[in-house]
Amino acid sequence: MEEQLNSLLEFLHDGNPNVRQLALSHLLGYTIKSSQLQNIFKQNNMRPIKDLKSICKEDPIVANDAFKALVNLTSDDNEICKELNDDSFLQLMIKMTADNGVILADMACMLLSNITKYQDIAIKLLKLELQVVEGLSSSTKAINQLVDVFVKGVNRAYNKEAEFHFLASVFANLTMLPQGREYFLINASYDNVTPLSKLIIFTEHPNIIRRGGVISCIKNCCFAIEHHLDMLSPSKINILPYILLPLCGPEEFDLDDMEGMPEDIQFLPSDKKRESDAHLRQTLLESLVLLTTTRQGRMILRQKKVYPVIRQMHLVEQDENVSIVAEQIVNMLMRDEGPEENDHDILEITQSEHPDSGNDNTIEEI
Repeated sequence: MEEQLNSLLEFLHDGNPNVRQLALSHLLGYTIKSSQLQNIFKQNNMRPIKDLKSICKEDPIVANDAFKALVNLTSDDNEICKELNDDSFLQLMIKMTADNGVILADMACMLLSNITKYQDIAIKLLKLELQVVEGLSSSTKAINQLVDVFVKGVNRAYNKEAEFHFLASVFANLTMLPQGREYFLINASYDNVTPLSKLIIFTEHPNIIRRGGVISCIKNCCFAIEHHLDMLSPSKINILPYILLPLCGPEEFDLDDMEGMPEDIQFLPSDKKRESDAHLRQTLLESLVLLTTTRQGRMILRQKKVYPVIRQMHLVEQDENVSIVAEQIVNMLMRDEGPEENDHDILEITQSEHPDSGNDNTIEEI
């Protein structure tokens, strides 16, 4: 079987496009993670990967299978990701994502989601420059274009062929890095808006890939302690309502509890649903833990009545791991603050946390 597949690999760079398409259709099933023959695509100095990259530029029908193959092959293989780390291929994927009407835009988003786990690609993406995309963004920075298409493309409003959900996983991967967090927390020069403030509105989006990636991005940005005040300020990023809303259910709050609460969560409908995914509830709570790192952060969370929200949630929480984090927040908020108290003990707690990648959304097989 392996010998036959090796013969098929040679046809991936055949001069006849029909031959390339037929060969790829037979090889696609061997690109999945469970295939014992997946390593054949690494032979001859990664020639099959180079061929797949080339096919991605062809007719969408053929290119679709090439993208599928690369998504499968990059699910947990940094060696193959490294082979995709070149400017021209990254520019191709950004262009396919950002240009209006591209049929394979979502496939490009999926591949970007997988390969930006590789740090060198993530760093390169943060620096990459392209031409301005009319009707989308006035910026030449690739990352700005991706943020803008993620926001403008919701509900297929920008490209009827794409939803761009997997870009949320790209953002989660980028914010694993300090320079990625810095990008999302500083006003962009082209529109004077903080990129994170564009994303936080999706923490209750019905698609779990979109909201999950955004929630991970929020948690990662909370590691940037020097930006906590801007993140919590209602006149700046104002992140707190978007963390608390998914944690709220239909329960009503006492008037005393509501005094000081963000307006967005004071009067919620009787059919309000709490985040259904336990991992995402835990990630949201871990974001709050990180925001208690400083005395000022704890004071703001107390003033904004975070405790009643956590209390109500904890009463109905069924997941033990989520409950443990909720109790940790309560301990941080209900503790007495000494006049000369420092935050060393809080830092010890937050240092046990780690940034979230988009790994939970890694596409292993399509």
